[in-house]
Amino acid sequence: MKALAALALVLGGVGSLVAWFLSSEGYLPGDAMLRSWEAPEDREAAVGAGDDNWVVGDVAIRSRYDAVSGFGLTDGREGKKLWEYVPPGRSEICATAEHAGTRAVLVVQGASGSNTADGLSAAGCTTVIALDARDGRELWKEEQKPVKDQFGEVVTLSAPALDARGDLAVVAQDRRGVQYDAQGRQVKKDGKRGEAALRGIELHTGKPRWTAELPDRCGPNEVVVGEKRIVAVLACGAGGHDKREISELTVATFDRATGALQWNVPIDARRPLDPTTHVSIEAADPIVLTVGPSGENQGATGMFVSFDDKGRPRPAIDFDRGDDGVIDADSLMQTAVAGDRLYALAGYWQKGNHHTVIAFDLTTGEEAWSKEMDDPAAAMTAYGYTVTVLCEWSTQADAITTLIELDPSNGNETDERHFRDPVPSPVTAMYDTHGLLVTAGLGSGAPFSAWERW
Repeated sequence: MKALAALALVLGGVGSLVAWFLSSEGYLPGDAMLRSWEAPEDREAAVGAGDDNWVVGDVAIRSRYDAVSGFGLTDGREGKKLWEYVPPGRSEICATAEHAGTRAVLVVQGASGSNTADGLSAAGCTTVIALDARDGRELWKEEQKPVKDQFGEVVTLSAPALDARGDLAVVAQDRRGVQYDAQGRQVKKDGKRGEAALRGIELHTGKPRWTAELPDRCGPNEVVVGEKRIVAVLACGAGGHDKREISELTVATFDRATGALQWNVPIDARRPLDPTTHVSIEAADPIVLTVGPSGENQGATGMFVSFDDKGRPRPAIDFDRGDDGVIDADSLMQTAVAGDRLYALAGYWQKGNHHTVIAFDLTTGEEAWSKEMDDPAAAMTAYGYTVTVLCEWSTQADAITTLIELDPSNGNETDERHFRDPVPSPVTAMYDTHGLLVTAGLGSGAPFSAWERW
């Protein structure tokens, strides 16, 4: 009997080890993520400002400096290249709209050398193009005037800012020259009317809808089209009708239908924000900005700043989370906004990479919950009723092996699954579409991979 008991214990231990191995490798039903399909691998290329991706209806679209390509999602065309738009001659795709519109995407085309990883352009990035998402056909294009210095040379950051949603495209550009304010900082000149513009355009035809009346001495740096409003970051000069004491960055909202200004407020309510500060729009509904360190305060890690619908500031959220680490807001797939919650990955190094998922209440700026990951997190997003995290094998490896799903209300783990096949990384987007999880890659490798739960 003792021998049988010992044998049973041994067999039980072996069975547990086998089950653990099969589960971790994605071979147990209920624990696995299986690859449903994968688009053909791309050729090698440096990552640039023209790299982006969207899912529009039944097509997944990938943009790089040398082409924009559409891949099928359904009807036996899964992962197959349906069309490709190649910029003519030696021109390049040098900028993109963050969001796709209905059946169309927006890109910007420039001369050779205009597409760089930091988005700076020495040759000009000036032609806005709308492409039909179904077949890659050029719907319309519009040449923007590049910004030039006093010697007539095209200056950096001459690419227009643009975005789309529904049937509306918005194109913004600040063509004002540069001068120095009383503090010795570079700011935009007052310029003539029309040198700074924010325009609404019919996405599918290119017909003008409206031209917004910008606040005095202000020009747009960034723009995002939300479901409720258009949000823009403005660089505003001193003086003018608003009697601004010194130059600063502001945030403004505009009506989607008419382009009418709804409100324009300082990003920092206490002190004017240095125009050299990097500010990006994290979300438009609700309004959340990422504010990086400025030239005057390089030691700061940055913060998230949010506003209510009337432009009233909410409490700021610092990137530095103490023992939980620092939120790397400049990297892809590290933050997500859903409702009045901001979800972020805070990371730190201690004999390897470690990450904590933190949920913030945007109305108070306080942490709602935090969840330390057992393994390093490579990417995170929030959609539907879940927070999805892709985790790596260990603190010393960067291969993505695990999918973790968390309850957005309290951070409790609701599912854990393991990928049987390698996930192309870095992952730049995750889409929950057609019953599959579709991941988008960057640079060379497979542009899209689709995964099903098993």
